[in-house]
Amino acid sequence: SNQKSLKSILEEAETKKKEILELFQKVSCELEGINYHKYHRSISPAIQEFIEAISFLEYLEHNRLISMNDVELNFRDQSGNQYLQVTVEDYVLGIADLTGELMRYAINSVGKGDHDRALQVCKFLRSLKSDYDLLKVSGYSLLGRKLDGIKTNLAKVEDACYALTIRGSEYPKEFYQHIVSEHARNYGDNMDVDE
Repeated sequence: SNQKSLKSILEEAETKKKEILELFQKVSCELEGINYHKYHRSISPAIQEFIEAISFLEYLEHNRLISMNDVELNFRDQSGNQYLQVTVEDYVLGIADLTGELMRYAINSVGKGDHDRALQVCKFLRSLKSDYDLLKVSGYSLLGRKLDGIKTNLAKVEDACYALTIRGSEYPKEFYQHIVSEHARNYGDNMDVDE
């Protein structure tokens, strides 16, 4: 039944994705004449949000990171023309935000007692973080702040997995959520593990 609900969630997401892409296409047509760089700066946050969402879908469906090329394929019209460019910066910042989604997903998995899923996400987050560690960025930049977010997100997931591994066997399943909630609280986060 869990698989079926995921299937319906993904179908719903696909519909939403189409609607969002139609809006992007409209915007790109209206802004074509304007200095591209200026217009891109104002639409970039929306592109990053979109990347965060579709990269999460990609992970849920295929357990992998979406490539920048696959992101760009979304912004092509019926004739295959690229109506919107995705910059490296859009991609890197959008994927950094994905780590927050993955953190919530992993912690919800721990809350449901799905240890394997949580560990899988933890491993994925670790490899993402090691990729981002290769980037030399100033701590004051937007990316620098996002890197801190990635570290925090990974630490939360590691803590939750640790709590389950070390202490999980001592408790019946319904205590998992309590353990995880406590860990979330240590970070001053009001995390809902019931989702």
